Amino acid sequence: MAIFLNSRFLFSRQRFLTKTCFTSLRQFSHGSKLSQQSVEDNDDSLPVPDVPHQIYNGMLTRQVKAVKTFSLGTSCIGLGMQPVLYEHVTSQETSLPLVVALYSAVGIFTFVTPFLIHFITKKYVTDIMFDPVREEYTASVYKFFPIKRKINFKLEDVTVPDVPGAFTTLCVKNVPLLCIPSDFLYPEHYIKFMGYDKPVDFKLSTPKDKSEDSNKS
Repeated sequence: MAIFLNSRFLFSRQRFLTKTCFTSLRQFSHGSKLSQQSVEDNDDSLPVPDVPHQIYNGMLTRQVKAVKTFSLGTSCIGLGMQPVLYEHVTSQETSLPLVVALYSAVGIFTFVTPFLIHFITKKYVTDIMFDPVREEYTASVYKFFPIKRKINFKLEDVTVPDVPGAFTTLCVKNVPLLCIPSDFLYPEHYIKFMGYDKPVDFKLSTPKDKSEDSNKS
């Protein structure tokens, strides 16, 4: 009987201590959340959400879409005018140089301009989404038609070329992309992309020099 009473007393004491610790932890976590919230309220930076969110918003997205749409529209009009133009030229006695010049001008605005605009704007990133759970990014660029193409990548897939090409900031899976630093809603991601958070390597020797030094020794 004494052993039973002692066990009940020990069990009730353990329940009391557990309840007390749990209450203290709740109060401590609630206080830490309030202090963290007050710090975030005083901070001007955007809070980092735990759900997929947008970290980059290209400010020239509307302009790029408008230019591509206008160029494709003029190309469609040029293609529609080809039969009328051909009939008008063949019905009259027109010199051959004038016909060649006219068709060249129409061909440039009809075929060359859309491809030229696409070559310039195909690298421009319109937006980047980030999934903090999967640690995965999704960048969007425009295709030849003003339709977005999604590129899924992770941080290890990002490389910064030593000599960046025209309209190129970084490469994702060997795909050159153009990102404007000021368009990042969360600049810390741009710092990670460019490798600014990594320690600086002050070693000026190349692997070839190292191999030569080892052979000499």
